[in-house]
Amino acid sequence: MENQRMTGAELATLRQACGLTREELGAMCGGVHQRTVKHWESGHAGVPDDVAATVAGLLGTINAVVSQWRREILDAGRPPGGLVLVRYRTPEDMARFMPALSGYPLGVHGAMVVQLIQALAFTPGLQDIAVRVVYMDPPAYDAWRQACQVAGSEPARSRWAAGQVQAQALAYRPHQSDA
Repeated sequence: MENQRMTGAELATLRQACGLTREELGAMCGGVHQRTVKHWESGHAGVPDDVAATVAGLLGTINAVVSQWRREILDAGRPPGGLVLVRYRTPEDMARFMPALSGYPLGVHGAMVVQLIQALAFTPGLQDIAVRVVYMDPPAYDAWRQACQVAGSEPARSRWAAGQVQAQALAYRPHQSDA
């Protein structure tokens, strides 16, 4: 009979793939301290089955969302000029624009964005598509929607995001302040 228990290395790998810190995983698992998560990952303590199920379930959710996004991109056809993805700065913004992710740590959305970029790199016809990522700026997005008289939707956010690359890709100046 094969051992089905999760190893510490598997837990660390899946946690990182989900965009979670040890603290965030601990919080998702009932308020477990990050030191306990570190012990599980190091192999000094066994990974509880419920923790293994939690992280595996979250990765399954991430994979399902990424697959859906990939299908939507394929159905829409190759975007002219490339694809611009939106990243959220706060959990509140993520919950507003992606209610299905409400309650998840912000890094989960970041993991989804990375996995989508990787999936597109292996998608026939889209391997060479330029993919950019911009931060969501809700006040700027709301002002744009009002000016363009556009209802809020995923396609609207994509159109808004396409116009944000130039605004957000600032030139580096050697003596920039950290402020």
